[in-house]
Amino acid sequence: MQIQENVLLAPYTTFKIGGPARYFCVVSDQFDALQAYEFADKNKLKTFVLGGGSNILISDNGFDGLVLKVENRGVEILSEDANQVTLKVASGENWDEVVRFAVNNNWWGIENLSHIPGSTGAIAVQNVGAYGQEAKNVIESVVVFNKETHEIQNLKASECGFSYRSSIFNTQAKGQYIIFYIHFKLSKVPKPNLSYRDLKNRFFFAEDPHPNPLPGGEGTKIPSLAEIRSAVIEIRDQKFPFPTEAKKGNAGSFFKNPVLSKSGYEKLRQAIVKNFGNDKASELDKKKFSDSTNLTAVKFVLNDSVKVPAAFLIDLSGLKNLSNGGAAINQNQPLVIINQSGTATSAEVLGLASQVKNAVLSKTGISLNFEPELIGF
Repeated sequence: MQIQENVLLAPYTTFKIGGPARYFCVVSDQFDALQAYEFADKNKLKTFVLGGGSNILISDNGFDGLVLKVENRGVEILSEDANQVTLKVASGENWDEVVRFAVNNNWWGIENLSHIPGSTGAIAVQNVGAYGQEAKNVIESVVVFNKETHEIQNLKASECGFSYRSSIFNTQAKGQYIIFYIHFKLSKVPKPNLSYRDLKNRFFFAEDPHPNPLPGGEGTKIPSLAEIRSAVIEIRDQKFPFPTEAKKGNAGSFFKNPVLSKSGYEKLRQAIVKNFGNDKASELDKKKFSDSTNLTAVKFVLNDSVKVPAAFLIDLSGLKNLSNGGAAINQNQPLVIINQSGTATSAEVLGLASQVKNAVLSKTGISLNFEPELIGF
């Protein structure tokens, strides 16, 4: 393992933003990790573990410490029977390629998470969720290197503290572990999840297929994995510009969807009636469950909470055309801030995000939380 100096971090992120790392190394296994942390301890350096570079915004000043870039590879079948398969996936694997691999093998459970940029390790860190699926529902365990004990541990899903866009890896145990592998349990039995509104509108699902197509869908045929993946990619591309060289850099959703108590939701509704009228409040009532996971309408009622789409609040506040220097709100999905110019700075992105947060708070009383991790600020 080699430790480099003053390595620019922007090319390693999906935002294409960020200054240099004081020190930088590539980590492939626990021996690399041990050597890296020994170097950091000896030189009293802060450390940051970098995966696929999604869901982060790095300061223009870079990171004054040691960046460990995880680049292990491999997908292995740990167990398999007639109904399910358990995969061991290296955290450095490109996530969308893992989804493609599962779909091609007719394994169900992650197809709705297609076309999400970044590496596999981030899936556990953020408990990534999209279009009705959530990572915690298919993660069996996470294999990690413990920075403090220098040991490899296999953490069960129940030990990972998974919740909405959260886990122990980005909260109480942040910085303690390097994720090397994730064990996913996928189904061989068809389990199409069409709970998300856009997918539901695309397909009609029925347990007993009827020979005649019904209005509002493409028929009664259960969609295949490939058809669901294709639909998700098409829907995502309309809303989230995939951060390739041909499109605008971004970190995915920049703002989290607020989860409110029933009383909090009523306060929001009253603010919308006051500032925007009854029609907009009624529109919110129709939207509040549309971007949630399986049966969340039922779950949130039971938990006395409601998830509100932040994109609706941003749009309602008249911010879809907002920009700041080279950074801009993505008009098709205002949850996303894009590197519009290709040379946007982190200061411009944060300035724009702060404008959005302040405007939404002023008009609705809701304080939006940022989703990407802020590095080096």
